Amino acid sequence: MAEGQKPGGGHRLTLEGRGKLTATGIRRVDFFSDEQVAAQTDLGQLNIKGEGLHIEALSADTGDMLVTGKVAAVSYSEGGQALSLLGRLFR
Repeated sequence: MAEGQKPGGGHRLTLEGRGKLTATGIRRVDFFSDEQVAAQTDLGQLNIKGEGLHIEALSADTGDMLVTGKVAAVSYSEGGQALSLLGRLFR
């Protein structure tokens, strides 16, 4: 990680052709399946919905994430609490 850069230093989201989503500022991934990814960012919870979603890369050091698949929707929610293991399984 470059000097002066640290996790929690901002958030950026790039969607290329609805098939490749790149995000920075990811603090943690709370839930993922082939239809949904839920992650905590510096700006709140990021929700990605679609088909055939796959987390290709995720770096805990830099907070970078790459998701591929057919992205249908991207949304944010404010300050949601992390769900328990059972809550995530039955979401």
